[in-house]
Amino acid sequence: QDYTLGEAARSPSHMIIAMTSEKATEALSSLSIRDHVFIKRSGGRFTYAVLTSRSNEEDNNPNQSLEECMTFVLTDSGCTKLIKRSQWSEFV
Repeated sequence: QDYTLGEAARSPSHMIIAMTSEKATEALSSLSIRDHVFIKRSGGRFTYAVLTSRSNEEDNNPNQSLEECMTFVLTDSGCTKLIKRSQWSEFV
């Protein structure tokens, strides 16, 4: 299916849905820069986006450990969303 950035998924069959959060995280670990995915937005819809970078960011724990993150471009105007590994299975 052809989608543009920011377009809502037209059918659940256009998305790969993992059976468990562990399987989802495992699959998402293999994404490459410029891969396209559907990202869950604040309103609950999934919209088409592209992976633009991976990074390690400080988490909110007092020990200041790093957590793997992915940044996605959500729209043609360049809106982005950073998603931490602990949230991948919920939002990607």
